[in-house]
Amino acid sequence: GVRTASVIIALTDGELQDVQFYYAEQEANRARSFGAIVYCVGVKDFNETQLSTIADSIDHVFPVTGGFYALRGTIDSILKKSCIEILAAEPSSVCAGESFQVVVRGNGFYHARNIDQVLCSFKLNDSLTINEKPTLVHDTYLLCPAPVIEDAGQVVFLQVSMNNGLTFISSSVSITSTQC
Repeated sequence: GVRTASVIIALTDGELQDVQFYYAEQEANRARSFGAIVYCVGVKDFNETQLSTIADSIDHVFPVTGGFYALRGTIDSILKKSCIEILAAEPSSVCAGESFQVVVRGNGFYHARNIDQVLCSFKLNDSLTINEKPTLVHDTYLLCPAPVIEDAGQVVFLQVSMNNGLTFISSSVSITSTQC
């Protein structure tokens, strides 16, 4: 089956007991092995070291020191960090048989656990997908070498992986080849 990107947001209030911390860390690692991104929200008397161990990194920890009523202000911060989307491809039309690079426009590309794990994925048909490492990674765009599209009229769909191909952020963004 197709693996899609998953986000887990763990919410704690207070410090975790040793056994709770152990199991939380184990489950977070298990989820990451399937490609999930793990965030932690600590409310009030939390242990930031515990949460940064459970989350993907310290940048994936959101402290809420004002108690549960202060959670509302944290939602926008979580959305900005956790939402990754593909908006467009430039060019959207290329000459069949010619090599090219594509600019993948979107949001959140810096939110990969490791920028070196970002991949551009080109789905040429139901059985052939080619993954390429981008030559540039910015938060709002990727510059990727693209595969040569041999036949005119072929439509190639774009996906992005933030975890070296374990899961993919899909889109309806495509590149069409034409006879030039």
